[in-house]
Amino acid sequence: MELLELGIAAARAGNRQEARMYLEAATFAEPENEQAFLWLSFVMDDRKLAMRCLERVLNINPNNEQAKRGLAWLQSQKAGPGMPLPQRLSDDELSALLLALDHSSDQVVTQAILHLSAAGDARAVDPLLQSLLGSKSKTIQAQARAALIAIGTPSVEPALNRLMREADLATALQLAAVLARVHSMAAVAACREVIEKAQHPAARYAMVINLTASSHGEAALGIIRDYLADAQQDERARAAVVTALGQAVRSKTLNADQGLSLLLEIVADSRLSPVLRQAAVLALGISNQPSAVRHILNALGDKDEGIRLAAVDALAKFTPPQTSLLGKLAHSADKAVRARANQILNKSG
Repeated sequence: MELLELGIAAARAGNRQEARMYLEAATFAEPENEQAFLWLSFVMDDRKLAMRCLERVLNINPNNEQAKRGLAWLQSQKAGPGMPLPQRLSDDELSALLLALDHSSDQVVTQAILHLSAAGDARAVDPLLQSLLGSKSKTIQAQARAALIAIGTPSVEPALNRLMREADLATALQLAAVLARVHSMAAVAACREVIEKAQHPAARYAMVINLTASSHGEAALGIIRDYLADAQQDERARAAVVTALGQAVRSKTLNADQGLSLLLEIVADSRLSPVLRQAAVLALGISNQPSAVRHILNALGDKDEGIRLAAVDALAKFTPPQTSLLGKLAHSADKAVRARANQILNKSG
């Protein structure tokens, strides 16, 4: 068992001191593990320390509703210990909530999912997966996905088993989103297993696309590097992943320094195909990072015309576009660059 699972088990058994030991170790090992900090808040004897744990959870994930409710509850208490431990569901309570997952009302289903998420009961994983993959409601899908992520490591193996043989891209994207966002070493290992061994390209692509905006940090980037370097993977899919890296930096779901560093590695790697290198130059523009401009300008000196044209296009991807630089390129000695810059300027008026 992992540290987080051992901590939760100890907390459920009422061994608060043992639970704190495991959960504190889990937070040191994985400083971005919101579940570890959330459960640590439950076993803190000091109210202020419990509040700090919940504040850390919200720093990692501002949308964690359980942490929001817990922090509000603690702030309403003038003194005393931390939060009460979430009660484990009885068999009758679990059965009632699972039955509610089949209700015709989306509101009833959503409330049932929220209760299952708050309880963190591993017995709910398979039914939640059915809700995630069987419902056409975007709201239910989002809530089921969030609940599986909140339950954590127990969700990993069932999601992995489904994803390893999945051929439908939309379904694969839902399953991969769970694996990419569960904070545990088991989830990281599962992500790599999908990339290396999944039966269908759709599953591998879905996994690596989710990793561009995952919770796994450097480990995720390592898996992405390996995928992009693998010539046996579909080139169009790899180019789409490179573009997604730029979008992830722009939306701040990927650390800008880490994302730009990986994109520059791709641009500089002559072993990669021109298509991937061009996609990386374009992604520098999509990232909308001011620090990327000089690297884009450097690409204008590349011997590959496709790279040079991608650099011109990249300047147009900024918000607002780099019109001053495009104006200079409109008089470039490079005929292809000059033509592309003028084309972009004329199109933008």
